[in-house]
Amino acid sequence: MKLRIEFFYAILFAFLLVIPLAEARWSWPRYLKRLAANEPGARLRHFRSLLVWEWGLTLAFLGVWALAGQPWNSLLLHQAAPIQSYLFLLFSVLMIVVFLRQRRAILARPATVERLRKRLEFARPLMPHTPAERRMFWAVSATAGICEETLYRGFLPWYLAGFIVPRTGALTGIWIAITLSSLIFGLGHIYLGVNQVPRTALVGLFLAVLTYFSGSLWPSMVLHAAIDWNSGELGYAMLNLPRSVSSGADDPLISPP
Repeated sequence: MKLRIEFFYAILFAFLLVIPLAEARWSWPRYLKRLAANEPGARLRHFRSLLVWEWGLTLAFLGVWALAGQPWNSLLLHQAAPIQSYLFLLFSVLMIVVFLRQRRAILARPATVERLRKRLEFARPLMPHTPAERRMFWAVSATAGICEETLYRGFLPWYLAGFIVPRTGALTGIWIAITLSSLIFGLGHIYLGVNQVPRTALVGLFLAVLTYFSGSLWPSMVLHAAIDWNSGELGYAMLNLPRSVSSGADDPLISPP
């Protein structure tokens, strides 16, 4: 049984390394072609596939973890000390307030919107365009917060630390594992372009540091979901601005996908 569980963890680790490369080479280009061909419901189907894959992988991992009888505190899926819980919950709430104020400030400045449109062109295929897509993106954001934090801030540091800590010592090994897991998280977004890998890795490192000092995955789950949700809301708002605020009818972000 132990060998089977260890084999599963090794497969999961390899999966997290290989699948992003396969996505960048295969599934993402085909998705872009469907969007370019104006295939009805292409974006909604893509969102649904994200939900299925992320929840399927995460639930399979959690099932094996429970079957092995391993403690949830090793995965940081437990209640942190009360003072830590309150402090980092407050921090997450304050960050969400900052996101909301920032979004309102951006949308109130047409020139800023135009600059941001150009910077976010790479993410346009992921932006919700319709009310139905917007509602589905809420589920995608929550899923990313729960599933990706479980895998990238829970499983990966724990798995990597098992190899690194015996060779380097606890503190050094944990921080090396945190850094490597953040780089792998960045690699997981390579389909958006090579330039996005270091940027996403830095976000992953920030969330990993938050997890380390809070002693729990819950604050990073909340913040990760809020970051993705805010990005989707901002994209949706920019795509649906009145034409008087936009740069014109031929704006590529406003014309139908």
